[in-house]
Amino acid sequence: MKEMYGEQCLARCNLFRWCQRYEAGRANIKGLPRLAQAHVVTNNAKISVVIELMRQNSRITTREIAVELSISKGTENHIIHKKLGYSKVCAQWVPK
Repeated sequence: MKEMYGEQCLARCNLFRWCQRYEAGRANIKGLPRLAQAHVVTNNAKISVVIELMRQNSRITTREIAVELSISKGTENHIIHKKLGYSKVCAQWVPK
């Protein structure tokens, strides 16, 4: 196959892997989960702790919140901006 299709040919190990998956019953590849960024999972307990931290100190930074809760900065950012709808105005957190 490499002689005919050149470097664009599917590797032999990938071909065998696809055949095994097809024989196992998988015929459609659409709608399967992809290896990408994991979905952000937040629970109400973390959200309420973030709200409490922001009420105690309206000038708290996102990094300080992430360190305090031992979560990633991306998760903390998702909670503040997407779940709570807050944004920084004049160095203070305010709801939109």
